[in-house]
Amino acid sequence: MPSENKKLDNEFDIFISNSVYPDATPIFTYSPKSLDKIKDDCIIIIDTNALLVPYSIGKEGLEQIKRTYKKLVSEKRLFLPGQVAREFARNRANKLAELFQQLNSKRNSPQNLQKGKYPLLESLPEYQESIIIEQQIDELLKQYRKLLGNVLDHVHSWSWNDPVSLIYSELFSQDVVYDFKYEETFMRGDLKRRQIHKLPPGYKDSGKDDDGIGDLLIWHTILEIGKKHGKSVIFVSGEEKSDWWHKIDKQTLYPRYELVDEFRRNSDEQSFHIIPFSRFLSLYGASDSTVEEVREEESRLSIEFTLIGEFMHKWQTLEQSLLSIYRLVKPSTPIRWIGVRHITRELFHLNLLDESFVADIEDLSQIRNAFVHDRSIIEVQSESEIKNEIFRLDKIIDMVGQISIDVYDDK
Repeated sequence: MPSENKKLDNEFDIFISNSVYPDATPIFTYSPKSLDKIKDDCIIIIDTNALLVPYSIGKEGLEQIKRTYKKLVSEKRLFLPGQVAREFARNRANKLAELFQQLNSKRNSPQNLQKGKYPLLESLPEYQESIIIEQQIDELLKQYRKLLGNVLDHVHSWSWNDPVSLIYSELFSQDVVYDFKYEETFMRGDLKRRQIHKLPPGYKDSGKDDDGIGDLLIWHTILEIGKKHGKSVIFVSGEEKSDWWHKIDKQTLYPRYELVDEFRRNSDEQSFHIIPFSRFLSLYGASDSTVEEVREEESRLSIEFTLIGEFMHKWQTLEQSLLSIYRLVKPSTPIRWIGVRHITRELFHLNLLDESFVADIEDLSQIRNAFVHDRSIIEVQSESEIKNEIFRLDKIIDMVGQISIDVYDDK
């Protein structure tokens, strides 16, 4: 059963609000300082998604990002949690794979013009001119594919020397990477407590293999930095999940108050803000064109994130529907979570599903796992491709709704 469904009555603390807000008075008396008031003296902490945005930014934007980081590093105000560095190491290859795939598609998509023999038209000057232009276009396409092939070879040769990694290697020294030391027993206990009581951050990632420990490690690093330096913190992140934000109509409003108050208690009454990478660049003087370029990339990623969220929600609907059918035909099934692929194969053996349905589930299950763990292992990358998979999932859900067990006789 997913972690979010694991809450047991005897584990839920009915007095949890007292530990979340041990002192009730600051709820009314504390007022966080604005970004304008803290920006020249606060600590800046960068999230993994912000580190990955520059892989879709042009040369001018990269230079401005480098200058912005360099100034903050020289002022000893920029930090990367160790968990962020580790997540970057895991995801950097995905960004380069995405770039390689896009270039490869561009190289393979333009085909030579379709030619035909039309002897009747050979006396027309216009037809003869069109033949010449066809040959010129084909030659240009040949050169185009060759040049893109050279570019692909260059991308393929990158190790840790791509333009973004070179900037980071120059700037992010041991003084910048803050590797928070923690006790595993404490961290496991805190993660469980937050997931049971839906306390931010991390409970929205409970379906991951690591139960969503990554966000919690980053958060405890933020708390440690705030405590050590006694300064306000701006967390630069594209995170939009509701375990970080208060949201309305899928729009982020402001950071969860539990986070703001927890940071206050650990940092001698300092303030905590979360802002996207584009606003961070604007706040520290990047050009309007660079800020807009980054904002467009953030918008694209936000749309993809929303679509992936829609896919995952419908996948959960499919899981519940299949499990309900399975328990109807197998009443003795233990009260525990059973994977979709296992249920599908079982229902196939009971002649309630056909082979093509099982194949579709296997394919969609791989996509689901890739969305959760590693996007680079699948071809589904673009907005349109994700929409196509959502449409396919809708059809599967409709098919499940039409399954009849009236004719099934469990002997």
